[in-house]
Amino acid sequence: MKYKNYLVSASIFSFALLIVLWAFNCVNISEDRRWTDLTQTFLYPLSCTLIGSAILSCAAIAISNNILDRYNDRIGYGLTNRKIYFEGDSDSIKTIRDALQISDLIKRENYMDPSITAITADIAILCIKKTYKEQSKIDPKDPCCRATDTKEYRTWKTEAADSITSLKDRLTDQQALIVYTDGWLDGKTKALINNRPFSVLVNFSGRIVSDIHSLLTTLPPRNGD
Repeated sequence: MKYKNYLVSASIFSFALLIVLWAFNCVNISEDRRWTDLTQTFLYPLSCTLIGSAILSCAAIAISNNILDRYNDRIGYGLTNRKIYFEGDSDSIKTIRDALQISDLIKRENYMDPSITAITADIAILCIKKTYKEQSKIDPKDPCCRATDTKEYRTWKTEAADSITSLKDRLTDQQALIVYTDGWLDGKTKALINNRPFSVLVNFSGRIVSDIHSLLTTLPPRNGD
């Protein structure tokens, strides 16, 4: 595509140059003043405009191609070489891996290889399954959550926060963290995720694949990449 753009610009430049040469030749061989006036008022300005447009087009194409090449290289590298580490609930992990396999954008070995660790991975996904039962009544202080007053929920909430903190502490800022859960985390735990770079909280399985793809292609290079 970029060679086609260069060819178009070169054609415009060549056409403008031919106009200049033709006009110059007409002026030299003709004694008609009208040719001189036509050349000075129309042909020369037109030629200069075409030549300038061709030069600007070449410069713009070169810049845009450089940006697009870098962007495409980052996408290609992210989907081909970056590794994904899973931790937590096995059923949730299977759900995510099945979705990644269906999307077919990431190499299977990059998320199925059991030798991938939190240290070697580019994305760490922590799957936390809800194990508490929701209350029938809604807490007016927290209408989005039906479990704030149960001992079962408080235990789950504490364990979830500990799991997130433990995994987060093993990662560097160049590694992404995805917390996937169908439960309701408290505000302090959400802030722990939100305040960390390249970290997201996902509550719906339909969204997690797009978040994985996004992080794989936007993470900064590491380990000499």
